[in-house]
Amino acid sequence: MNRLQFMNRMKEGLYPLEAQERAELLSDYEQHFDMGLSEGKSEKEIAVELGNPEDLIKEALGDRYFQDRKLFPQGRVHDEELISYNKSPQGSPSIPKGTSSHRTTPRFFRATGLVFLNLLLALPIIATIWALWISFAGISVSGILAPGLAILDFIIVHKQVVLPELFVSLVFFGIGILVGIFALRLMKRLGRWTAGYFKWNQTVLKRKDN
Repeated sequence: MNRLQFMNRMKEGLYPLEAQERAELLSDYEQHFDMGLSEGKSEKEIAVELGNPEDLIKEALGDRYFQDRKLFPQGRVHDEELISYNKSPQGSPSIPKGTSSHRTTPRFFRATGLVFLNLLLALPIIATIWALWISFAGISVSGILAPGLAILDFIIVHKQVVLPELFVSLVFFGIGILVGIFALRLMKRLGRWTAGYFKWNQTVLKRKDN
């Protein structure tokens, strides 16, 4: 299943949801495809990672999924049918009002758990890792600037070239280049890991409860 097939099925299956909620879920799936493609994955691999569309639709709709399957056994939802399905004869939503409050409690506990997880464990670890990266970046910048600082020292202080100092500055320049290459690669990985972690937080908060 490619991206177009996956997204078309999700758009069709999630139609009973409110427009804003449906748009947020579809946006998450689009972002997952964009992130996967940027990492060199194929559309088929990304679709497999996301899971079976029917299972995702079932999770998002909850009880409404089974009602929808009973009303529309072909699995295809038409606009006219959805209007009559989503509204009662009085024109009000047919989903019980208690459904929203029933799902609020699990979401509250998930949000609370994420807050404690982030404050006590995840954020300190992430901050420490990025602090280490900043130290690598500082070493790289210092090494690259070493020859320039040595030349200024020759011109302003010594008024002549000091070979040992010049040799040491060139050594630091080479080290700075190597550390800089490592820091750039590390930055890309840390960026993906950090974005992936916060993406996981959003997924947990938006997860639907059956």
